[in-house]
Amino acid sequence: MKAMNSLQEVADYLVDQDDFIVVGHENPDPDCLGSMLGLYFGLTQLGKGCRVVSGDPVPQDLSWPGLDVIEHIPTGFSAGTSCVIVVDCEPERTGSISEGVKSAQKLVNIDHHQRGRGSGDIVYVNPAEAATVIIIYRLLRLLEVAFDDSIATALYGGILGDTGGFRHANTNSEVLFIAGELLKFDINPSALAREIFSSQPLEFLKLLGAALSDLQTAQGGQLVWMEVSYEQFQAFGADPKMSDHLVSFARMLDTAEIAIVFRETSPGEIRIGLRANHLDVGSLARHIGGGGHKLASGATIKGELHEVSARVVQIAEHFLLTGELNEWHR
Repeated sequence: MKAMNSLQEVADYLVDQDDFIVVGHENPDPDCLGSMLGLYFGLTQLGKGCRVVSGDPVPQDLSWPGLDVIEHIPTGFSAGTSCVIVVDCEPERTGSISEGVKSAQKLVNIDHHQRGRGSGDIVYVNPAEAATVIIIYRLLRLLEVAFDDSIATALYGGILGDTGGFRHANTNSEVLFIAGELLKFDINPSALAREIFSSQPLEFLKLLGAALSDLQTAQGGQLVWMEVSYEQFQAFGADPKMSDHLVSFARMLDTAEIAIVFRETSPGEIRIGLRANHLDVGSLARHIGGGGHKLASGATIKGELHEVSARVVQIAEHFLLTGELNEWHR
């Protein structure tokens, strides 16, 4: 396997290319969107050709500059001769466009999730960074891009999202310094915070109420989880793919160490969100075929909702008690 590239090597490679397509993970979150847009604005400023493509739609509750340039291509994506840049995930986790991404003639991968090198001609993965937008910030500085309001909005929004509004353990002095540098531009931090954390449609709030009413716990409340079926999403008119933050509400339980949400986003497809205060749920996610950070991770599994939930809860409870992961059958 090739060694990991340095960030300077990433910058040099981008300078040598002229035509790019930037993609991110399925169901893009603020860090993913901010990384894609930050790169788009930076590369176009340097005179490069650049498109931004997503297999899933952009969240409707965000109003950042440039979101309208993101092309929603759920099927049939082909990179042609363009250099594809995958941000905030592995190429395999770009959702419905993954086959087109993996078959790209030139592939760059930039990420901050804990994993090995992964695939790509140029790969830079740094799990020490709080968000992928922090890596994009440093990369744009190396490329001598002139920052503006649009770039600052995208990068600040990504930082805000992945630090939980500067509440998560990944918030440090460097993160706050970079956020402060971005706030020198004409952006609206309170509006960004509201859009990311406090702007939900009525349908979602009603679904949330139903989900919380069925909240389940084990081990004195140290393990907490909820299940949301596809039928519930349909009944309340809520978008299954725009509800990954449900896990944040389960995590609010004062006794919770591990919080899990099981969402049936389409019949037989279960998306699992995991959060923890101290334990490494990233290892738990990888154990069941997913990935992510130590304290925030997830997976997608095919199966019947209650069966998947029961099995994962059993593994999580065993992990909570022993620190070990018992056998998982996909």
